[in-house]
Amino acid sequence: MPSFAPTRRPEGRLLFFGEGLCYAEGRKPVQMKAFYRLTGLLLAALFIAGPALASERQGTLEFFTGQYSIREPLFKTVYQEGSSIQGLILSSTLLFNIDFYLELKAINKKGELTYSKEPTTLVLIPVSLGLRYVLPLGFVQPYAGAGIDFYLFFENNPIGSYFNYVRGYHGLGGVYIRFAKKFPILLNFKAKYTKASFKVNDRLIELGGPEYGAALVIAF
Repeated sequence: MPSFAPTRRPEGRLLFFGEGLCYAEGRKPVQMKAFYRLTGLLLAALFIAGPALASERQGTLEFFTGQYSIREPLFKTVYQEGSSIQGLILSSTLLFNIDFYLELKAINKKGELTYSKEPTTLVLIPVSLGLRYVLPLGFVQPYAGAGIDFYLFFENNPIGSYFNYVRGYHGLGGVYIRFAKKFPILLNFKAKYTKASFKVNDRLIELGGPEYGAALVIAF
């Protein structure tokens, strides 16, 4: 299997995977006591409202399509910015309108090596697991949640092929739109942000980024 480290050839292993980007973030102090108090009050309100607003939806099968933007600047050098993403979302209601969800999606990109201009392809398969709270307000059902990610990726070009995976985490929010009571077809409009990075020669490669899109939903 080819080494993931950059080679001495002019075109490198690929600028995207052969080089990384180190950065540091400054963090502002947070009033943690106020944050915890506000979070506790919000959770209490949601849990109290949960039984009274019990959702008829027990689970969903969703056909998702949208856009995903990898935050790594070096990605643009080889594959250009912006990616179409499609996949399936499965969810199951647990209790108090809290859902468990599983997302299986795929991204396919074609590009050119930096110097030789030879073709290269990248297949990225994000797998996401998490919990979300759905507020059943009738025909409009907003939700928010968070979870973990496993990013499988396969890169292939004349230099060689490479397969690996990266762990990460995400937060998401969105809204379900119901057309009629007890009608099993809904729409889901969703936004998500993922953080998934790994190091190559002490340089950080970021595969995460913002995602947004819509899904056709079958509720059951």
